[in-house]
Amino acid sequence: MSSASYALLFIFLAGGCALGWYANRSIAAHGDVKSTKNKLPGYRKTRHRSGVLAMILALVIAVVIFDLIHPHP
Repeated sequence: MSSASYALLFIFLAGGCALGWYANRSIAAHGDVKSTKNKLPGYRKTRHRSGVLAMILALVIAVVIFDLIHPHP
């Protein structure tokens, strides 16, 4: 593998970790409301921001993967 492919692999790994982190925070905020409300600072704001950020990251990753699979001439 070339150094460019290692860099690309690292970027996708970091993007996947970030996507998982924000999706997990969003799901945790929707879980057990009574216990989660005290654990997460800014409960409602965290829930919405993490959910939106997870969807944006998923869209960006999907577009990049689509462009890698179907390169432009």
